[in-house]
Amino acid sequence: MSQTTANGLLYPAMHKLYSALNSLEQFQKGNNFFDNISCLDNFFSEYRNITFVLQKSLAHTEYESIYEENRAKYLLNETCKWFVEKRNEVLKQHPFNLEKRITITLYSPQTSIALPEYVFTIENDVEYSTIIDSLRSLFIDINPVEVFFSVEFSFYEKGQNKELYDDLILGISNMKMFISSMREAINEECRLCDQLEQKIDKMNFYQVPKNMLFIEDFAYYPQKDHFEKGSRMEVMMPDLSIRMPLSGFCNFLSKDSNEKRNAFDDFITMHIVVFSMQKTLMPTFMIVYEDETFALKSFHASIKTTMYRTINDIAKRIESDKIKSIFYVTEMLKYANESNDYREILKMNSNDRAKYRTSELLCFYMLDSNLHFQSYCFDSEKIDDMGYVMSILKSQFQESTITNFLQPIKDEFERIRK
Repeated sequence: MSQTTANGLLYPAMHKLYSALNSLEQFQKGNNFFDNISCLDNFFSEYRNITFVLQKSLAHTEYESIYEENRAKYLLNETCKWFVEKRNEVLKQHPFNLEKRITITLYSPQTSIALPEYVFTIENDVEYSTIIDSLRSLFIDINPVEVFFSVEFSFYEKGQNKELYDDLILGISNMKMFISSMREAINEECRLCDQLEQKIDKMNFYQVPKNMLFIEDFAYYPQKDHFEKGSRMEVMMPDLSIRMPLSGFCNFLSKDSNEKRNAFDDFITMHIVVFSMQKTLMPTFMIVYEDETFALKSFHASIKTTMYRTINDIAKRIESDKIKSIFYVTEMLKYANESNDYREILKMNSNDRAKYRTSELLCFYMLDSNLHFQSYCFDSEKIDDMGYVMSILKSQFQESTITNFLQPIKDEFERIRK
């Protein structure tokens, strides 16, 4: 069946899906409890209404059996059942019983330390900025020059230990697959449905990586008593879930499909080419798994906290994700450490220190589960000189000294080996 209408059979359900997701778009880590609870109440109500209005639209049509089949396939599960329970509660009993937890993690190049968790409900909520301000004396004791730390928000139903975000994303994913299957089965052209689908595809909550929604990175400079909130961006590959065959990556850069390729060499080649064209690049991790697949994680950040947090996050996933090696490329600053002035430069925070750099480097690192380590650093101004590049590749191979900021990854590989 194919017909052209402005208002098709699926339009009411599509609009309810849009309304549900639009409610979550207003959910923000910095909101007060009243606003966030209202967002969740509206979400659960509109989410449940999707199937109500769709049943009404499809009543007495040939699509009722298809509706039941897709409903059983996508919506009859524990998560969607819980959504229905919450909808009944927020409509008939009480607003959603929301709990917020805040974790502050301190970072150094070698380690990370999480402070005791803060737990809040609507009865005892405070501005998290006051929590950060109260930590000044602790930060000064830790490092008189600069302290790197992140603030992570997580949300729960009060009394439960499963994070709310995970269920929300799973429920949204199931409902989107359900609607997509119904659209395919009904096969009608609906202008309003198309418009709604375009608006849904631009929404952030269910597509933006979780850490971008609920984590903020900071640096504190005790000498100036100044907090700097980091800005950052990431390539849209949430949770390193998009994996690609390693063979495809190597073959893409090889003219001879029978040639034996080294993935780290190809990683270097690819980014040197990119840097030669752009004269800059985003710091990028390439995660290689035991099943010979890989994922890329590229990001840009204004402060080092983001890099330290990312490294620690990847280290935590090594065992569960069966990671066998990690590549990293980034731009770094070089200082003339032979001079007496270098000791004075080290007393400065990283922002003030940058103006004393003597050169800029493009650096590559590789560390694997056998603790094999390689690093290559190229003077950025000479990167177009292939003779220079080849000389570095032949002479600068390192195997012993692992860079400090990769220590969390090394520690995790060592722990697993024991």
